[in-house]
Amino acid sequence: MSLFSQLKRRNVFRVGAAYIVMAWLVLQVTDVIVGNIAAPAWVFHVLLLFLAVGFPFAIFLAWAYELTPEGLKREHEVDRSRSVTPQTGKKLDHLIIGVLIVALAYFAYDKFVLTGAGEAGLVEATRHTVTGGEPDKSIAVLPFVNMSSDPEQEYFSDGISEELLNVLAQFPGLRVAARTSAFQFKGRNQDIADIAKQLHVNHILEGSVRKSGNRLRITAQLIDAGSGFHLWSASWDRELDDIFVIQDEISAAIGDALKIELQLGAGNSPGALPSIPAATTAQAYEYYLKGRQLINGRSSDGLQEAVKALELALAIDERYAPAHAQLAIAIMLQKSGGGSYGNLSMQEVLARAVPHLDRAFALNPDLAEAFGARTLIATLSSDYATALKNSEKALLLNPSYVDVINWRYLAFMNSGQWAEAMETMDHMMAVDPLSIIGRINYAFALARTSRIEQARQTADELAQQTSRGSFMVHGMIAGDFLGEVTDSNRWYLRNLALDPGNVFIRHRLAINFTAIGEFDEARHLAPESRWWTNAIQQRWGVAIEQTRQRLVDNVGDNQVRMHLANVLHMSGDLAAAQLIYEELLVSTGGYALLEAANTSVMPTARMAYGRLAAGDTTGAGEILAMVKKDIRLRKQAGIRDSYMLRAAAMVAAIEGDHEQVLANLDAAIDAGLRDHFMFREPAMQPYLEDPEFQAIVARLDAILQEEHRKTLQLICFNNPASEVWRPLPASCEGVEEAG
Repeated sequence: MSLFSQLKRRNVFRVGAAYIVMAWLVLQVTDVIVGNIAAPAWVFHVLLLFLAVGFPFAIFLAWAYELTPEGLKREHEVDRSRSVTPQTGKKLDHLIIGVLIVALAYFAYDKFVLTGAGEAGLVEATRHTVTGGEPDKSIAVLPFVNMSSDPEQEYFSDGISEELLNVLAQFPGLRVAARTSAFQFKGRNQDIADIAKQLHVNHILEGSVRKSGNRLRITAQLIDAGSGFHLWSASWDRELDDIFVIQDEISAAIGDALKIELQLGAGNSPGALPSIPAATTAQAYEYYLKGRQLINGRSSDGLQEAVKALELALAIDERYAPAHAQLAIAIMLQKSGGGSYGNLSMQEVLARAVPHLDRAFALNPDLAEAFGARTLIATLSSDYATALKNSEKALLLNPSYVDVINWRYLAFMNSGQWAEAMETMDHMMAVDPLSIIGRINYAFALARTSRIEQARQTADELAQQTSRGSFMVHGMIAGDFLGEVTDSNRWYLRNLALDPGNVFIRHRLAINFTAIGEFDEARHLAPESRWWTNAIQQRWGVAIEQTRQRLVDNVGDNQVRMHLANVLHMSGDLAAAQLIYEELLVSTGGYALLEAANTSVMPTARMAYGRLAAGDTTGAGEILAMVKKDIRLRKQAGIRDSYMLRAAAMVAAIEGDHEQVLANLDAAIDAGLRDHFMFREPAMQPYLEDPEFQAIVARLDAILQEEHRKTLQLICFNNPASEVWRPLPASCEGVEEAG
């Protein structure tokens, strides 16, 4: 008998077909179950491998064995005259046909029911994610064109546009594109449909303002972006003193038009319509608009000018609550520290800003800007619970208040609420996809979750809006997440060439120069960061003295207190450091202690070691549990940066897990760790003589030596900021230009 006949007689073909059909059906059902219970992807992969490996075994069993009424027997043991393979074959045929019918029914259901519904659901979910509501209930207010003869009046036309935007944002059910994104199209002669597509809106409000002396002419038109039709248009010729009435008329008219078109805000009585808080005089309002525009520009000089403009507004109308709130914000943004726009101490910020904040609430307890100011000052004070509470109130009053969404993101992040921080970031990018500060923080979020190329792409896109912001983001990606110190310095120096007085960029350069051993250069670049350079050099007495002086100048600044505790701890004065850590823990309301500049949980890990060193094993375990929770939540949010790995190494050191100490330190270097601070932790002292530990330190030294060599080539021969900054002569002495 031929081989083919034997295979057919023994039902090998039928068994193979049945196995394949059954395996396919099992995989389809498993795929649905795994997807719905959020099981890891490897579960499906293991099953697929198991079924693939099982196929040849099934074929072998069909060839070598026969299923008889007495059970499974080897094929050569069965009498051919009593063989039941024909009956078994018929049963297999029925099984194959039945399974095929079930499979075809499932395929049809998946194709025509599940896929259609799933795609519709995906479209609906995406639409709601992007727009935050129905797609046709959305509008963008483009900056009104300044038709005045004086270009300096631009702040006035921009201010009117922003006021209308803020009022429209208060209409229930209407999504309003945030200011930053809408204002990106200022001065561009771009098709309305293209603008609407980029802003994810279906209606556009545009207009113009002509101001001559005390006379105003304002035109406005509401456009359906899909059809290009003008749904409504009007113009006003009034005295400047009537500006608030005009703006209320415009917002009311637009609201009426949208109600007709979109059934928007049904049930609102005319008296309940949103309105603009009015100043008593047009001149006070003009100063207010100018101050707010300068705040939006986010520059050190601009914020100082904003303070002057808002103070002039209040000199004319002391009872204008929005001016008080914005003045408080302008002062707060000038606080010294990472990411700031000035060098005011915390003490000065509180003394100058809080009275205006209190006055704003006294005049108008339902002012979004006042709740925004409270959010910011609570964030600066590391009182994140208060910041979150006030941000929620501000966003109820103005859902498009992107500054508050950003401060809310920072509060979530700095309190270790990583999932909530990422959700808030997604929300910010949906509300204001072209927000500069939003895109900056989004790039960092991408880098933290190892999406480096996407982060770089976001930084590249930022260059169209702000070269300085783009250079800064590129510098931090290169330095903090890749450990490319020289490339980081190149980006920072390009930024410095455009903004020589930028305190934050000088601080970042000082950190990089300190890492590669250029200590004098670091101190020369950023005098306010000398405490850090001295700490890295282990000049503990000087570092402690300088940090104590910073605390005197910044009474109430918990971040400076944390810096002092860190320096004391690293110097070996664990008891003094522990007193500060314990006080800070109480002030956070139970949150882990995090560094605001890099969100590192290392201060909490140091606190755990301090308790352990003091003999408080139980207390150390409680704090260590906080650190472990923070690490776990970061991992769940997809974060894996050098700061998380440093903390993991500290936990392992405290628990005596030698293998994990080394593994995490090695991984931290791969993720961008480029300083020796971590290796000098008191918790690491037992490992100093360990050959494997020393090998990791040697690896870091070799990397830093090479970055030092490349940085000297950069600053001595290819300095991008040579017109505004030059290295100290000693830094380049004896350095030869590479060929």
